[in-house]
Amino acid sequence: MPEPNVERPSLAPYYGLMTRRVQAARVAAVERWLRGAGAVLDVGCGLSDLPARLAPYVGCDRNPVVLAEMRRRHPGVPFLEWDVAASPPPEELRRRAPFSRVLMLALLEHLSDPAAALARVASLLGEDGRLVVTTPHPRGRLALEAGARLGLLSRHADEEHEDLVSPRALAAAAASAGLAVAASGTFLLGLNQWAVLARR
Repeated sequence: MPEPNVERPSLAPYYGLMTRRVQAARVAAVERWLRGAGAVLDVGCGLSDLPARLAPYVGCDRNPVVLAEMRRRHPGVPFLEWDVAASPPPEELRRRAPFSRVLMLALLEHLSDPAAALARVASLLGEDGRLVVTTPHPRGRLALEAGARLGLLSRHADEEHEDLVSPRALAAAAASAGLAVAASGTFLLGLNQWAVLARR
């Protein structure tokens, strides 16, 4: 019996003309930290192709539209609803821990308290695990806002931004979560930054 024709919500708000290229640059910037990783947790996974490239992989997001689409695209891959800004990890996620790598790609700028989110995520890391984060660099604020207005970047993402995290603020938030910056750098002409965090 054919499946009923269910209309899916539009994904247009999540994409700009350059969104996929920015996503690819983001992954390329941290790819070396993912090679040979064990279990990977992607917090704030968004609409990503990483589940097809990493295994074992678990994705989390607070957006039900995103989760539904990711479950459709990647059947058999676990996706859990979790708002890392608002609550501790769900029990199912705790059962799957520890993780060798935890990703928070383009997420911290959407949170009012990055330190609290980092502490929640740190509890899921294995002893030698690494937390890999990316954020727009504060120096890219004007370019980011202009790109969203022009439809080059996601308007939805821009509207959800709380604040752009400086390298110093990121290091301080990591320290308060019991983590230290093990490596860091920039990409996309210095308009974005990446950091790898480890237990202190």
